[in-house]
Amino acid sequence: MKRRMKRLALALLLLVPFAAASADDVMEVKLKLPVKPKLKISGDEKVAVMPFVIASKGEKRNDRAAKVDVQAEFNRYLRKQLAKSTKLRLVDVPQTRLPGTDIKSLQAARDYWKDLGSRTGADYLVSGVVDFDVNDKAGYKTEEYTSPADGRTYHRQVLVESTGFVFDIDLAVFDADTGDMVLEENFRDFKEFDQRNYDEILGLFENLRALETQLVGIFVSQEMSGSRYVFTQ
Repeated sequence: MKRRMKRLALALLLLVPFAAASADDVMEVKLKLPVKPKLKISGDEKVAVMPFVIASKGEKRNDRAAKVDVQAEFNRYLRKQLAKSTKLRLVDVPQTRLPGTDIKSLQAARDYWKDLGSRTGADYLVSGVVDFDVNDKAGYKTEEYTSPADGRTYHRQVLVESTGFVFDIDLAVFDADTGDMVLEENFRDFKEFDQRNYDEILGLFENLRALETQLVGIFVSQEMSGSRYVFTQ
């Protein structure tokens, strides 16, 4: 209780200058604040972008998400972003079978990552688990409309259709020397469009664009917008 009272008193003290000053005395300043990368690296290491486990969760073969080669699309997208936004050196990866179907089994396979590191010359290897879902929805909603015949307002049922896209990735980075998993990050994005049967590839890339800063921010510093308040008098 004492700690809570102290924190409350401190917060009130910080707010006093703002309360005492008029709006004309305070100026809001927009800043670009640097955010350190999640992975502690120098920035010019060799990195191998490995295959990812594609989580199916038992979807039917005719599921719309199954029409997208998420493995190829995400691998190509991630390599492109790293090449464009970092000084990391991307190395080619031989055809290989991942040592598991979840993060725990990937993490436990230290010898697998060490062996691939020696074969590719990579300093770090990137893999993980990706899930991509597409959901078409249709339903009715009630809306008001005014009849042009008599000018009266009525209620009617209107069909509403939409497509939702969910992209969920559990990304892991492995040290090629030790085989240890040195970083694990989870990213998730949901997009919904007022249109049924919205294109699957377009939906996937809408998800990826929304996550781009976070994905690249694992390896290099990023800028984050923020506000600060300056007293002018």
